[in-house]
Amino acid sequence: MAAKIRKAPLQEEPRRVHKKQELPDDLLRFSFRHIAVSDKFGHAHAEDADGYLAQFLDRLQSVSAMKLSEFRSNKDKSLRAHMHDWSRTTELGGYSHLTPQLRECEPWQFQLSANEHGRVHGILIDEVFYVVWLDPQHRLYA
Repeated sequence: MAAKIRKAPLQEEPRRVHKKQELPDDLLRFSFRHIAVSDKFGHAHAEDADGYLAQFLDRLQSVSAMKLSEFRSNKDKSLRAHMHDWSRTTELGGYSHLTPQLRECEPWQFQLSANEHGRVHGILIDEVFYVVWLDPQHRLYA
């Protein structure tokens, strides 16, 4: 079992850079607040995939340099970013484990590399892509 991380209060530092100064507001950001593990999806299924973690981090780095509008309109076949049509997936109920409010958010996916390493599924809220499922074995669109 993983050790709990103690939360310490943030110390004010005179040279600390605040978010508003770090990133323009329109760059895509990632959150893992709603990541879930199931029999089909999650990091446990990625451990056996060759090079998955390295490819995952590389893709997150490249996508986080994109503006939200670029991500939404990207037609690059190596990224294949698009909204889900749940009727064409193995999960007809969509993200049924999320709250009703989160289930109403736009469900998106993108792939890590062309025809390899699987996909990342999540929801978009403003400029934040909330990762919900890691899908290294392409199980959502089987």
